Amino acid sequence: MAYASEPDTLDWSFTSATATRDIGWNIFETLFALDKNYTIKPLLATGYKVSSDKKTYTITLRKHVPFQDGSVMSADDVIASLDRWRKVSSVGQITNSYIKKVSKLNDQTLRVDLKTPYSSFIESMSAPKSALAIIPEKIAKQALDQPLNTKQLIGTGPYQFAKWDKGQKIELKRFKKYASRKETNWGGLTGKKTAYFDKIDYLIVKDTTVRQNGLKTGLYDYAQGIPSDLYDTLKNSKQVAPVTYINGYSTLTPDKSEPPFNDLKARQALNAALNKKAIAQATYGNQKFYQLDGALFDPSQKQLYTKEGTAGYLAYNKAKAKRLLKESSYDGKPLTIIYSNDNDNYKRIAEIVKQQMEEVGFKVNLVPYEWTTFLAKWKDPKNWDLEVVGWSTRFSPSELGMLVLNSNNSGWYESQKWSSLLTQWGKADTDVQRKAVLKQMNETVYSELPFYKIANESSFDLRSTKLHYDSWLGERFWNTWKTSE
Repeated sequence: MAYASEPDTLDWSFTSATATRDIGWNIFETLFALDKNYTIKPLLATGYKVSSDKKTYTITLRKHVPFQDGSVMSADDVIASLDRWRKVSSVGQITNSYIKKVSKLNDQTLRVDLKTPYSSFIESMSAPKSALAIIPEKIAKQALDQPLNTKQLIGTGPYQFAKWDKGQKIELKRFKKYASRKETNWGGLTGKKTAYFDKIDYLIVKDTTVRQNGLKTGLYDYAQGIPSDLYDTLKNSKQVAPVTYINGYSTLTPDKSEPPFNDLKARQALNAALNKKAIAQATYGNQKFYQLDGALFDPSQKQLYTKEGTAGYLAYNKAKAKRLLKESSYDGKPLTIIYSNDNDNYKRIAEIVKQQMEEVGFKVNLVPYEWTTFLAKWKDPKNWDLEVVGWSTRFSPSELGMLVLNSNNSGWYESQKWSSLLTQWGKADTDVQRKAVLKQMNETVYSELPFYKIANESSFDLRSTKLHYDSWLGERFWNTWKTSE
């Protein structure tokens, strides 16, 4: 496997980074998970019951599920994992505000009492980002609010952590005692999982051409992050086959903790300066790989998608941008845009944004970093005014990393309105109520402008035609095998 970016941790609960997720979900599992149709199904749980007042959840667990250290999962492990997730995960922190008490009824049953009804409770525990990864109680209590170290990467998944040569490769090996579910038609992240490979090597290969050529020569079986403009050239190859899937969207986020973008007028000026159609066309080229849509979720996510409230998405108006910029507090000093040069799309977006901003009167410097350095620089507002990054597909408003309040991910966004909408989402019981909240969420994004959505993305990876692989969302290597022909 030729991997484009090296993760900074493999702790699936600790971060929402895609590089962590796509390796981590081979090692760890959750109580509930999404099937191939994005429907929540049990994974380590057998099911749950909800009290009539919707404030008590009783969750039952599968029996005889081994961890990769030889211990067997029980309610004690789940409760300890849940306690840690409530501290370290952005999704867990939101969920924690609703939890009153978690208690053990027996080794295979736990009860969660909520302060108020929270209709997104099971949904949050199924989140594939900042996930509720179930780990042994001892490890959860040792790690506390720190990321898991390599000795603590113990889960219940079909593959287990073997070693990590920094900058070179991450190696997983088959977990021989893996206890799979039986359902063969669920797919996604749950149901029957079989580990066919003795080991998986995630080789850190940052050069796109090397990844592509290595796949053609048989050096790799799978290559991540191929430029979309190569799709038409490669789609009919006998050696390689394209792998495509929805992958969230690209964004530009301003630092709102200090000037100039703590001024809404400056953010409005930037929104009017961005010709998103031109950015998307120049970045992705092939329309198969992008979609101009202002909603917070993908059209394929039927229960989460509404286009209502997105009128402010395509707001390009150069004259208006110049006027708003003059009315803002922007003082003419150069602004810094940071991005990861491990991703060709981020580089293209940053370059075009710089050009469009300068056309209306902003002064801009571009500062690229390799991925791990970018993550470190991103944490300090002194390092940047704007950052370019992509956010992979989310499955709940509580998972939207670019809107986590008062964090570097959101550019230190503070909003009573957004906080109130998250609370309303947690209480919404019906599709009608949820769609009404989603409309208001879209409207809030375009009135407060905490970030700028560029376009929906579809990822383009390549696999060897000898690799039998079921494409869904991100790279998963259970139920995948290789033949000689």
